[in-house]
Amino acid sequence: MTGLYDRRGIAPKLALACPQCGAEARFESLSGDLPLPVMLADGKTGTRLSWAGRLSCLACGLNRTHEVDWPREAFYQIEYRGETLWAFDRAMLMDVLAYLNAGVDRDRVRQASIHAARLMRLPKAFLSAKAREAVTAKVEALLSRGGQAAGA
Repeated sequence: MTGLYDRRGIAPKLALACPQCGAEARFESLSGDLPLPVMLADGKTGTRLSWAGRLSCLACGLNRTHEVDWPREAFYQIEYRGETLWAFDRAMLMDVLAYLNAGVDRDRVRQASIHAARLMRLPKAFLSAKAREAVTAKVEALLSRGGQAAGA
């Protein structure tokens, strides 16, 4: 999931790392449910891409407008063998974990996920049997950290 998944648009609601305290913060696009980046009309130059939204962190109280730097600011991301695996939010990362651990049932698990198209684009480094134990441990640790940061 290095890169932007063929740049087909990013979810308008994301879990980001709070720039102030590092905990999980919630981001919501200023453009409602349109996928990011949003193309905005500009009275001077015509149009421009916008990643603007509202960022709020329950851990430190940060609440402000914010321009997303995706996927660098993703809260749910891990590194493995020089590749980055990221998810929009906790639910997506749980789908990724289920997919990684599904073995022969991967197609069924993928088809049941609302993130099916993105699961198909996971970097091969994360899908190998050799990687499964290490990647699963990293994902589970991140899910544990995220749950604590969000107060779950």
